[in-house]
Amino acid sequence: MKLTVQSIRLILFISLGFAGPAILMGQPLEVTDGATNPYTPQNLITNVFLGEGVEVLDVQYFGVNTAVGFFKNGEDEIGIDRGLVMTTGAAANNGTTLGVTNPGSTFASSSNGSTVTDPDLAMIATGGIFNGAKYLITFIPTADTLRFNYVFGSEEYPEYACTSFNDVFGFFISGPGINGPFENNGMNIALIPGTAQNVSINNLHPQNGANCPPVNVQYYNNNNGMATMPVYDGFTDVFTAEAVVVPCEVYTIKLTISDVGDPIFDTGVFLEAKSFGTGSLDVDIATLSLDGTITEDCSDAVITFSLPTPTESDFPIDFNLFGTATNGIDYTTIPIDLFIPAGDSTVSVPIHAFNDGIFEGLEFIGIDVQRDVCNRDTFYINIRENELIPPELGPDQLICQLDVLQLDGTINIPLPPRLRLPIKIISP
Repeated sequence: MKLTVQSIRLILFISLGFAGPAILMGQPLEVTDGATNPYTPQNLITNVFLGEGVEVLDVQYFGVNTAVGFFKNGEDEIGIDRGLVMTTGAAANNGTTLGVTNPGSTFASSSNGSTVTDPDLAMIATGGIFNGAKYLITFIPTADTLRFNYVFGSEEYPEYACTSFNDVFGFFISGPGINGPFENNGMNIALIPGTAQNVSINNLHPQNGANCPPVNVQYYNNNNGMATMPVYDGFTDVFTAEAVVVPCEVYTIKLTISDVGDPIFDTGVFLEAKSFGTGSLDVDIATLSLDGTITEDCSDAVITFSLPTPTESDFPIDFNLFGTATNGIDYTTIPIDLFIPAGDSTVSVPIHAFNDGIFEGLEFIGIDVQRDVCNRDTFYINIRENELIPPELGPDQLICQLDVLQLDGTINIPLPPRLRLPIKIISP
């Protein structure tokens, strides 16, 4: 029976001498679960997972809050530094319940009590569903391709490959242009690269006995009995989920995971922070002042336009300049044909305001930018007069060798009023 494996693992763990904690480069993987404020399940989506190029309209979570959490310092362990983790057990350690921040030589197996099910997971599962966790995210993409990165891992590896204990997860997207076999004509985009196979224990695993040859093993990372995190005995490479979408239309994506066949042997999926998006043009204005003001012939600004990834061809920037300051006269010229060159992802423009000696009051530069096909944004830079008054140095004087000239090095610095202290007179 499957339940005996836990005892076998514990015996092996003890017989190996309890080698002690892993020696890791840098800081170890850390997780804070969704039951800890402010890391609520909804905040994990809007403040951690959400990236550029999407407008999220609604986030719903179904499951126990301890099954999800925020992770960081994961680069060395799983190839993703930080993000959101969804599990069929516990995200973080809770008493005797083990979360993901334990070495592979330990064993995370718990029933978190969730009764959440899902018809789409049921379609791809090989048995009953237990300990489900599910997100429903309604969003509007601003470009034509949605992408995000993830890693899948499980305690079912490697000994339950080719069995009915086939823990599964899925990213089911539905909306305009999507035509798949799942709910609302949705399609699953949690696929093994280059295939139409969903990522699961049975579709990606190493050799497991004579009757279970390896499948897609090139993407598999063995952590069984290891001193390295996460707790899962095996996990995948970093994969990218991707879907072609129609910009400015409304879509729904369902992120869900569950145990299959029984409620033990935990499974998890790590979602990279800020990777959920379609990408859009980012505009950053750097000035010395906090209010975005520059000063004539004194402090400057730098405008940086950037894309999430390098562009394959020259990317023209659609923008308009307006304001009380004139381009090329009151400040350095901003080219009207500005673009991000092919092979690059950014272009920067320095802005220096000229001191024209004319008092014009506070002027401003307005920049109206098409960030994506759905949105235009406006940015402002204020230009302040240079009011610095040069010190009076007096007339120039000619000094010959051996002549003596007295220099006045006095600096006038206003001081606070003098304090009047009581004086105590002591008589002889």
